[in-house]
Amino acid sequence: MTTKTIKLFATLRDLTGAKQIEVPFHDGETVRELLQSIYHTHPILAEKMLDEDGELTGLVHVLVDGRNVEWLGGLDTPIRESDTLIFLPPAAGG
Repeated sequence: MTTKTIKLFATLRDLTGAKQIEVPFHDGETVRELLQSIYHTHPILAEKMLDEDGELTGLVHVLVDGRNVEWLGGLDTPIRESDTLIFLPPAAGG
């Protein structure tokens, strides 16, 4: 088993106290499986990301190699060891 580095931005850094986190990872697992691992290492972050049904709350975008998982396979998007993961809160502006 290896670890996956996930980059965090904005308020997510405040929740974890870090710019990035390390999560246990197996090559080929899905975003959903990775998020389940986060429950064990960073429960406050996972609570913000997933609702009681285990779906994304919309409070955080999950990007795999710069692409939102909503436009890929959702939470069932597979992750490779070479992929870059970013958790990004939605931004508003005007």
